[in-house]
Amino acid sequence: MLVLGVDTATAIASVGLARDGEALGEESCPARANHTETLLPLISRLLVRCETALGDVHGIGVSIGPGSFSGLRIALSAVKGLAYALSLRVVGVSTLEALAHSVTGWQGPICPILDARKGEVYAALFRRAQPSFLERLTPDQVCVPGALLDRLPAPCLFLGDAVERYGDLILERCGPAARLLPFTTYHPRGAAVARMAWERLSRGESDDLSTLVPCYVRKPDAEFKRVN
Repeated sequence: MLVLGVDTATAIASVGLARDGEALGEESCPARANHTETLLPLISRLLVRCETALGDVHGIGVSIGPGSFSGLRIALSAVKGLAYALSLRVVGVSTLEALAHSVTGWQGPICPILDARKGEVYAALFRRAQPSFLERLTPDQVCVPGALLDRLPAPCLFLGDAVERYGDLILERCGPAARLLPFTTYHPRGAAVARMAWERLSRGESDDLSTLVPCYVRKPDAEFKRVN
């Protein structure tokens, strides 16, 4: 089964292909103004490099958040268009979980953190006890970095774009027990999204296209303004 994975939840767009759970290839690039101009050419480049076509794809995995509100909407809109046109099944996956899945060679707590702006981060905690098994310990959440760091175990591995902004605070609170991975290398990976989607698709599971929406975790500013 060939699965396409798509992630535009951060400033880096990434797409990947996986066949029967094994990564075939991946293409990633920073957004220019936004991911609208980047995503479809990136998918085309990946298909050419892997010598395949959209008609060969059996399903699509898409990162649904948390992350950039506009980025999540762009990815989901593009994926829904492709899925409706080609009658493909779709699976939405957590951006934070996909980030945690991209780490290999580490056993112990993993904390992916993304910059949520306004002095907050999106975060979740996972633990890899075996090379092939990742355990989720907390739900995806939005919180201030200090409150998050106060309740994390040590040692802990951190990755995501918030590492660049809050790296000094992490080291101050967690000391040498913290390991920080650079976002330029350890960003959301389309291949990880594809592998996660393949796991569900291979069990006969998929999401309803009509009801699949981004998982913002925090309400968009426009919703706060309507409430207030």
